[in-house]
Amino acid sequence: FVVIPLDLRDPVGLAVLSTVTTVVPGTVWSELALDRSAMLVHVWDAPDEAEFIARFKARYEAPLREIFE
Repeated sequence: FVVIPLDLRDPVGLAVLSTVTTVVPGTVWSELALDRSAMLVHVWDAPDEAEFIARFKARYEAPLREIFE
């Protein structure tokens, strides 16, 4: 499990992020913090957690922030 801090706060954007996360092979959205500040993701293989978080935020969260915020 990896905790990913979130900058995206829009509810629709978070719903899209949850869908995208779940369809990416090897990852499953597991939980969202009540204040929407972080998400818990089950990851099949992430030897470097910091690198995984940076890549996830750049690849998935950043484009959604451009669309929804």
